Amino acid sequence: MALPILNTPTFEVELPLSKKTVKYRPFLVKEEKVLLMALESQDQKQIMRSMHDIVDACTFNTLKAKELPVAELEYIFLKLRSKSVGEKSHVGVACTACNEKNEFDINLESIILDTSNLPETKIMMTDKIGVIMKFPNSDDVLRNIDIKKSDVENTYAVITACLDQIFDTENVYDVSTQSKKEVQDFVDSLNKQQFEKIKVFFSGLPKLKHETDFTCTKCGHVNHV
Repeated sequence: MALPILNTPTFEVELPLSKKTVKYRPFLVKEEKVLLMALESQDQKQIMRSMHDIVDACTFNTLKAKELPVAELEYIFLKLRSKSVGEKSHVGVACTACNEKNEFDINLESIILDTSNLPETKIMMTDKIGVIMKFPNSDDVLRNIDIKKSDVENTYAVITACLDQIFDTENVYDVSTQSKKEVQDFVDSLNKQQFEKIKVFFSGLPKLKHETDFTCTKCGHVNHV
């Protein structure tokens, strides 16, 4: 006689950036095992691929996790973690006054993806030439981060990967159809002021956010973090 199979509950969540509503289920023991093995390896690429596999499976393959903006991937994964392990997470935060580590619980359901000040994706380099940027996804990071290269090289590689289109007064060029060298040559041709505009875009990328107050157990200072 076959053993019974437990039913798994399903939930819905709206992705804050795409506004797409997706159904999801908690991750199972077999999936958590894969994630824990990846964490033990301390290999960031293996950890990210495990996240991709779990998100894909737990959203019934309605999403392509590697194509989600990084912040949205983190958001849906947090939802999975909340329903799979528990809504509370025990954290330790240093007091800003005395540096004493204070431990307390936070409710994962209260963590938001802050979209209140999203950067403009259309950036004019000159009065005739501009670019359309896209939010980086984890696949952009996986393909362009190389631990053997310098931070500067990796940063430039990710920036180049986030160029979606380049346009002038007559044409729009999809970066995906251009050679890597052509795109790199375009980035290298930017002056400092033009490149700063792209850096501003990256500084405003959406991110997970949670605010809380706690009173230090050692010095009594009230912290807002």
